[in-house]
Amino acid sequence: MKVRVVAVGKIAPHLQEAQLYYAGRVRGLEVVEVKKRRTVEEEGKELLRKAQGYCVALDERGEELNSLQFAKLLESRAKVSFLIGGADGLSEEVKEKADFILSLSKLTLQHDLARVV
Repeated sequence: MKVRVVAVGKIAPHLQEAQLYYAGRVRGLEVVEVKKRRTVEEEGKELLRKAQGYCVALDERGEELNSLQFAKLLESRAKVSFLIGGADGLSEEVKEKADFILSLSKLTLQHDLARVV
């Protein structure tokens, strides 16, 4: 399976090492950064343009899954893209067009930290 993380902006320097460490543990993982734009709508269009395959939007209002449920969600997918918004979150268009909306936690995670998770 090919996994793509499409995220708005560059990751903070103090989290780069953690991202590299975990990215190295996932075979077929690619991290794609899109530039921060003036609006979440502009960012959303860019996130969707860079996404490939089954799209999972990360949002605290999404569905929480346990490890088994998460594995079942992904098991038959050849390509999966995880979409991470910037500081202002995801546009409504991204949430509407995503195949699934996933919550990593009911807590609002800073977007850089969500990339590491």
